[in-house]
Amino acid sequence: MKFRVLGPLDVRLAGETLALGGGKQRAVLAVLLLRAEEVVSVQRLIDEVWGDEPPPSAAHTLESYISRLRQLFREHGPRVIRKGAGYALELGDATLDAREFVSMQEQATIAAAMDEPAEVVELTGGALAMWRGPALADVALASAGRAEADRLEELRLRTYELRFDAELALGRHEPAIGELQKLVAQNPYRERFVAQLMLALYRAGRHAEALEVYEHTRRRLDADLGLQPSADLRQLSGQIVRQDPSLRRPTPSPSAYTRPSPVVGQRRRRVAVLAAGAVVVAAALALTASGGAAVPERVPPSWREVALVLPEPADDLGIAARVVSEAVQSSEILYSLKPQTAYVDPEAPEEDIDALEARIRTGGVGLVVALGDGRDARAVARLVRRMPETRFVFIDASLDELSLRRVPNAAAIRFSDEDAFYLGGYLTGLVPTMDGSKRRVDTVSVVADGPTRDNAWLIAGLKRGLRAARPGITLRVDYSHELEDVTACENLANRQIDAGSDVVVALSGRCSLGALAVARLRGVWGVGAAEDGIALTDDVLMASQKEWTKATFFALERLIGDRLRMGRDTVLGFEDDYMVAMWWSHRAPERAASAVVDRCSVMRASRHRDL
Repeated sequence: MKFRVLGPLDVRLAGETLALGGGKQRAVLAVLLLRAEEVVSVQRLIDEVWGDEPPPSAAHTLESYISRLRQLFREHGPRVIRKGAGYALELGDATLDAREFVSMQEQATIAAAMDEPAEVVELTGGALAMWRGPALADVALASAGRAEADRLEELRLRTYELRFDAELALGRHEPAIGELQKLVAQNPYRERFVAQLMLALYRAGRHAEALEVYEHTRRRLDADLGLQPSADLRQLSGQIVRQDPSLRRPTPSPSAYTRPSPVVGQRRRRVAVLAAGAVVVAAALALTASGGAAVPERVPPSWREVALVLPEPADDLGIAARVVSEAVQSSEILYSLKPQTAYVDPEAPEEDIDALEARIRTGGVGLVVALGDGRDARAVARLVRRMPETRFVFIDASLDELSLRRVPNAAAIRFSDEDAFYLGGYLTGLVPTMDGSKRRVDTVSVVADGPTRDNAWLIAGLKRGLRAARPGITLRVDYSHELEDVTACENLANRQIDAGSDVVVALSGRCSLGALAVARLRGVWGVGAAEDGIALTDDVLMASQKEWTKATFFALERLIGDRLRMGRDTVLGFEDDYMVAMWWSHRAPERAASAVVDRCSVMRASRHRDL
């Protein structure tokens, strides 16, 4: 069964459209779908269907609608069940297009942060193709339900923005012009579309038209709203007048046109995509569960002000910081929160902490989100006990490392990277050597920066996976005591390969690039973590990737719903809808790839829990 809300409400079974009854029964189903798997109170259903003046028989009529929906779905998977003072729609094996859309949009956001425009185009194209018109266009809903549908519409527009940023990065400006003109006409005050159209026209040699688009937008903003274009749009106009060299069309490398796909047999594959029906918990819940319009009603006023604390960038934010920042900024739309960003110098955080504390207090900030457990995050941690009325959540961190265990206004979200490395070890034990000289890998070596807690978890996961696949495999571990100097890892990897290693696993930050470069040159497999900046080339057997966007939405949704476990770590792994992703080379044999997918499914089924 397929539920479709990205357009007129539609339910299909084996390709046939089901009759859903009259308008009010359709409205009941729409509300349950917008908050699928969540309890929707009887009162909310009545309010959404009948508005401010429901008839005395509304509750009884609602029961009739629920009964008819149950009959319609019987023996096809979905169930409408009574829970407490409300009802919940459990999808079972059915699909919901809104969830699939949000999943692909979130993956496109990550691909954009990782500067992979070809993948962004592919993902956004698939996501936008699901839309058949305005969300729930044929269903009459009250303000709260319509607000949730409008949030889907906002994500749709953001998806277009991602797509055209990627198209322009690939030099595809001329094909983009027509669609951008249509989007600007439909959304005349959305300046990002205007800027994209101006840039596309400029790169197509239509300079005068680009400036006319700006002038038209300026006049309309002034006439309709009494506003002037933003500073960014004014700057772009000036750059076009000056023919600024920075606006020239890009010259993407051939690799930019490689379209990575999760399909078996192509460039690289991802466990999170291969498992059919995987749910993007955080973003989907934000739109279809207790997020959206219902959540802010329960949020204390101070919690609407959210401060994101990041390490002060030397030149540009890293991938994790960029993605988490975008997720927090999205909370303005998804949860009606008011995000702001503060920076702390990781080399001398003490100098910024007093100013940060003053900013939090004077700004009425109720939620603080910090990234990692480095020196800057540890400095932020010192504020937790001094500010008991403010809630702090640390992404990709552990409260034990921050000395905050059992502190009631702190929580930490930690990724279970060991899950990915367990599967990486399992895959490694099943593949031949990269040069084909052996049917099975005999020796695996690890280059780690030091015997840290995180490395211990990863190595333990890797070892368990190796033993599960081949009990007799040899594993050796060496420490570079280095995170930046790539030569240290180059030297270690050379020695390991000289000693007979068939696979080099690199866990040393940027230094890992040296180890993996040596592995590539010498014809052995490499394994690493995507956040270290490794290129996902064919000689990289496996790379893990933390899903910072999902984790951030996960934390925010549960914080404002008062459902995040405070005073302790929340560990997110494969059982939690793929909070840690895993990529592997298309050169891995099909049988080995299938075995990994099967093992992932077993892990998820046996350990699945509702956090």
